[in-house]
Amino acid sequence: MGTPRCPVCHQYTDTLLRHFQGGGEEQVVTKLRSRHPEWSEPLGLCERCLYLNEFDTVEEHFSSLAQGTLFRLRVNNAFALLPTPLRLNADPRFKGRGVTIVFLDSGFYRHPDLVRPTNRIKAIVDVTDEKKGASHFAQVHTESWHGTMTTVASAGNGFLSRGLYRGIASEAEVVLIKVMDTRTKHINTENIARGIRWAREHRKQYDIRVISISVGDDEPSPLTDSPVDQEAEQAVREGIIVVAAVGNNPDRPIVPPASSPSVITVGGLDDRNELHEQHRTMYRSTFGKTVDGNPKPELIAPAIWVAGPILPKTDQYAESKALFELLKATPRTVEKQFETKKKMLPTAPGALLRGDYKQWLRDRILEMKYIAPYYKHVDGTSFAAPIVSSIIAQMLEAMPELTPAHVKQILTETAEPLKRVPNEQQGFGVPNPRVAVERALRQRHINKEPGVYFADGRIYFIYNNSEPRSVSLAGDFNGWDESKNELLESEPGMWSCWIRKPDSGTYRYKFVIDGRVWTEDPANTDKEPDGFGGWNSKVNVHSAPG
Repeated sequence: MGTPRCPVCHQYTDTLLRHFQGGGEEQVVTKLRSRHPEWSEPLGLCERCLYLNEFDTVEEHFSSLAQGTLFRLRVNNAFALLPTPLRLNADPRFKGRGVTIVFLDSGFYRHPDLVRPTNRIKAIVDVTDEKKGASHFAQVHTESWHGTMTTVASAGNGFLSRGLYRGIASEAEVVLIKVMDTRTKHINTENIARGIRWAREHRKQYDIRVISISVGDDEPSPLTDSPVDQEAEQAVREGIIVVAAVGNNPDRPIVPPASSPSVITVGGLDDRNELHEQHRTMYRSTFGKTVDGNPKPELIAPAIWVAGPILPKTDQYAESKALFELLKATPRTVEKQFETKKKMLPTAPGALLRGDYKQWLRDRILEMKYIAPYYKHVDGTSFAAPIVSSIIAQMLEAMPELTPAHVKQILTETAEPLKRVPNEQQGFGVPNPRVAVERALRQRHINKEPGVYFADGRIYFIYNNSEPRSVSLAGDFNGWDESKNELLESEPGMWSCWIRKPDSGTYRYKFVIDGRVWTEDPANTDKEPDGFGGWNSKVNVHSAPG
């Protein structure tokens, strides 16, 4: 029960690795034993510690890049990219649950990473033609590519990659707003503003907390003359966090909505697909002062080597699958497989199998930037902004009452600036998701004692106990399933979680300690016998706001 911590770095992790393969991983194990005498293999290790300890120096790492990383060996794919949550060291306890992000882009497709096994698309609209219904977005269109890729990079669950290429907000719900005119293939000022306005007008209906914008106006404009920036400012005043991509040309001016003063504007980071911070450098993103004199961007995030989905039902979708399957085929089966797949490989030479076919396959994969079946690596600040939006979804899951100003403050105060890069290019630097989420989580406990609290349509449970390794909540509101609501420890002994306020009534509950001991809430005096010699705590929910 509960999310495990790595015994080496003491950070929360999805899983602990206990079985190590190959000489490279065994060398890391040997290093860690010498550096941490109290550690042994049965205790396990997080992925990040395994990969960060592969080399002792950056110079050693650079000299060995051609041999491939331990990550690529572990996933058995020489073309693999590090997943975004691993690269940015995101806290795996938070995946954007209960948070709705709007993505405003050229167009969209109902990608499996968003709708399987559960449909997380709350709404999908075309503000240039609201007559377009669900059937339009069930088909692929030229304008579907960009928005599908940005959304999945942020909030996809990695369904087509068995969870490998999930976004940081892989359990967030999404609203998708198409702003490209299908007829003209153009995104204009009016439609960007209309898209933001649609999100504002439907904020309460869909509980919209974040708008991620990966498109921009044609020309720079002062706030007083920009309908796009004015809509963005109004959205922030109404409690929505707005995030925008700054653009991909250092010589271009900053345009709306990236120029909006209250928007979190995001530039580009190039981490060379490596975990070591020494590899970090700038991507070729726009920076400088807006027409109104405001410096932008505030943050930078990965804008290259980002795993993006290939649009289903396209030639690339079929080709990527065929290439990787042929690369794994044995000499005895490759000829038969090629016969069944050659229609998916329109560029393959007719006599492919008579030569070094594996080299041709590898060259084609590199040429097309494929990283796995159904995925390729993509670049642009269009991806940096959604990645920051996914971090914000984590923060809002940790503390739903955060305001746009508070979110911006936490992100900028906890960001890590690049060395030897001017502030005007990078703003405050690279977000630190783990620290930002910890800061947000601590807000639950400020000026609050253990107990039950109602706020903004949610119920918060705060529990003080320094002994447990894990605490969960079970009660009438979740079917007494202790696996559904885990309490999180934001500081020693302070545990908390929240649930959406259920219908009016009286609800019984208990805390479950370490998955074994069921106990009442000691801070709640409203309780009743549980029929087993103990007590159930009770919480009364009324229909009035609170």
